[in-house]
Amino acid sequence: MKRLLVVWCVLVLAGCASSSSSRLNYYLLDSGGSALTGPERVSEKRPLLLLGDVTLSEFLRQSSLLVQLEDHQMHYALQHVWAEPLEEAIPKALLKDLRQRSNDLNFERGSTEWFGKERYRLKIQIDQFYPDAQQQVVLSGRYWLTTAESGETVARDFLFTDSLTQDGYGHAVVKMRRLVALLADNLLKTL
Repeated sequence: MKRLLVVWCVLVLAGCASSSSSRLNYYLLDSGGSALTGPERVSEKRPLLLLGDVTLSEFLRQSSLLVQLEDHQMHYALQHVWAEPLEEAIPKALLKDLRQRSNDLNFERGSTEWFGKERYRLKIQIDQFYPDAQQQVVLSGRYWLTTAESGETVARDFLFTDSLTQDGYGHAVVKMRRLVALLADNLLKTL
């Protein structure tokens, strides 16, 4: 009987440990802090940049955060997931950064409401967006900025990295968010 009680206690403790380790942790790319106050109004006096497609590499189109362990090895963190798809989170964060950094242009997401009113169109391909085993976070890809009137397109590759100074996915997400801000700065220099 005593032995049965010990086995039962071990099973209960193991069950508690496994249930706490299988808990999902959700992460937002942009916490919403330092948001613009009041509704954003498009000024007719400022030219309009439309942010069109933001396409992600196939392996980034899933909910789990991932880490590059080696050159050809990725680890999907099944208990650490994005609270919203990166396909939505990256454009929202990027538009927020562009609006905060420039008073010379209006920035909107490409939609039928804005087509034909824009001076610039922007399309982005994200190839890498994750932390790696070398204590870095990386954001890389390519963007195309087209002037609507002339149809002239400027294409640029980008690569931004930042060092991780703390352990944990939360810190990595903060650093990843910073890389989106660096992309906004780079885009504004192109204009």
